Amino acid sequence: MQTTIRGLALAILSSGFAMAHGISQAAECDASAGQQVFQTKCSACHALDESRVGPKLAGVVGRPIGSVPGFTYTAGLAVAKSTWNVEQLDQFLTAPAKKFPETAMAFGGLRKAEERQAVLCFLQTKS
Repeated sequence: MQTTIRGLALAILSSGFAMAHGISQAAECDASAGQQVFQTKCSACHALDESRVGPKLAGVVGRPIGSVPGFTYTAGLAVAKSTWNVEQLDQFLTAPAKKFPETAMAFGGLRKAEERQAVLCFLQTKS
C-alpha cells in the first residue's frame, strides 16, 4: 500500500512538473487551430517535411537547435547547445530576434499566446 501511494504521488508530481514547464501532451490541445495558424503565419517560409526559406519543422520539438541536415543556419543557431522544447519555442515564436539576435528569420513573432500555444500543439503532433 505504501509503495502504491509513493508511486501515485510521484506520478502526480511528475505530471505537475511537466505542465508547469510547458510540456503538454498534444492530445490535450487543439491541433487543428494550430494547423490553421501554421498555414497562415508560418507556411510561407516553413514546411513540415522539407526545408524552404526556413528549416523543416516536423520533429522540431525535441530536436537540437540548428540541426536540420542540409539547412544553412546563422552562426548563433548553428552553435546553440540546446534542444527545442515547448518553452524555448514559445520564447522564440514570441520574438525570434530577441531570443536569437543573430537569426535571419525576418518574422516579427506571434504576439498572441493562444496562437503560439495552438501552433506548438500542432507541431507536437508532427514530432
